[in-house]
Amino acid sequence: MTRVVQYGVRKILQILLQNCVTNGGEIVINTFLSDDVINCTQLRNNQKHWLDRAYISPVSVKSGAKILVLINRDYAKDMYLLNHYAGMIIQFCQELNSEQVGKSDVFPWIKHLSEEEIADFYGELLSTFKDITHSRNWLALEEVISSWQATAEAITNPEMLELLNSDLDSEEFTTVE
Repeated sequence: MTRVVQYGVRKILQILLQNCVTNGGEIVINTFLSDDVINCTQLRNNQKHWLDRAYISPVSVKSGAKILVLINRDYAKDMYLLNHYAGMIIQFCQELNSEQVGKSDVFPWIKHLSEEEIADFYGELLSTFKDITHSRNWLALEEVISSWQATAEAITNPEMLELLNSDLDSEEFTTVE
């Protein structure tokens, strides 16, 4: 499991740094360093142009030592969610790498899952996160997390588990018209 976790952390960092380049050993983020930097006067004199531009790519407005970045709301949402979920997943990877297998502050309900189920959850979580970095379908990640949480909770309820594992006869169902 440790090897898988280390691979997962590397993969997440690779995803997060895919828009980064190195310059003499220093990481430079393309997105914010390739934006237009303007001053308040330029913004005031040509508002429509700069606001339209900010919809497409970030625009930095500099006022003395202060810098404000104007960005598209959807882009900001994606950056926030990417940061949020990456933080959760990295913390989860670190927890899996610790000696306390089956315990997690991020996903406390995994204590009800077997090691195999935890590995399956982990694989599905990383795969979905990787796909989301391109599709921006954040709901897919929430669906993975909530379905595994429901699975873990069902395991704690013997009646529910018995019902889920039982073979149901078709006679037990009724036709709805």
